[in-house]
Amino acid sequence: MASYRLVELAECVQGVVRGDPNLPVTAIGGLQDVPAGGLTFAEDERTLRLALQSPAAAILTHPNLLETIRSEKSFLLHPHPRLAFAQLLTRFSPFQPPEPGIHPTVLMGEGCELGDEISLMPYVVLGNRVRLGHRVRVYPFCYIGDEVRIGDDSILYPHVVVMPRVQIGQRVIIHPGAVIGGDGFSYVQHEGIHHKIPQIGTVVIEDEVEIGCNTCIDRATTGETRIGRGTKIDNLVQVAHNVQVGVHCLLVSQVGIAGSTVLEEHVVLAGQVGVKDHVRIGRGAVVGAQGGVSKNLPPGGVYWGTPAIPHREWLQILAHLYKLPELVKRLEELEKRLGR
Repeated sequence: MASYRLVELAECVQGVVRGDPNLPVTAIGGLQDVPAGGLTFAEDERTLRLALQSPAAAILTHPNLLETIRSEKSFLLHPHPRLAFAQLLTRFSPFQPPEPGIHPTVLMGEGCELGDEISLMPYVVLGNRVRLGHRVRVYPFCYIGDEVRIGDDSILYPHVVVMPRVQIGQRVIIHPGAVIGGDGFSYVQHEGIHHKIPQIGTVVIEDEVEIGCNTCIDRATTGETRIGRGTKIDNLVQVAHNVQVGVHCLLVSQVGIAGSTVLEEHVVLAGQVGVKDHVRIGRGAVVGAQGGVSKNLPPGGVYWGTPAIPHREWLQILAHLYKLPELVKRLEELEKRLGR
């Protein structure tokens, strides 16, 4: 079991201790599950009150929240408690990376280039001329196609499929079941028959992208489908051919983006948002859950509904919608008075 002095944890995140710097911290947890002797965090007055009532020995919180607090607990003070909490979780993680090495069941094609300290686990398949950077970890049953490039410190969890010629950057995390570089859904109809349009482009995943379980990112018809640096993609997301996703975007579960759409940087698409093909969503725009984007959206706005409209307008429409039964009843009464 990991154990750290509180001052050691403070040094890890450039925080400040108030209380006992030598307090042993043996666990870390949220407000509902932190054990005695553990560290929890609070980022506002409500959660701080709950943390003070918890069995936690120490609380990670913002210094401004302690101005009027008197408690026997010790505190780790940080200007961004949630960020510091995320950084400390790695110290207590029970998940250890596999030892470097290549399992004897790995199948490897011709001309592969492997970096230092890589881990290729059982039943991994590498095509021809694959290039893996330093400290890459590939978990069991992954398939990596011909001429794929994967940068340093990237992780592919079990059953990930990376189709030929895909390029993956550094520190990328791809969760189980994701498929990168499958054919885009592209057909041309002639005489009542759907003829497949060959997909000869590729996919580029930039540095520090994370891709959730069972997400699919299709290769481009020509050119590339691109996911920008630092973007985080949840489970069960569909990114179609030739889509361009900017840096540091968030795509939540069950988002579907049709072909050749452009997301500028820092766009957020909440759960089950659908986006039409060939549209552009501006920098910093947010689309609420189950929104349907059918046209270009300007930067910086918050949009809701189908078709997606500014959130304030959507709330006004929703308020009127809830009044419809009453309005219909009043209309019927007026019609009776008028003898209609």
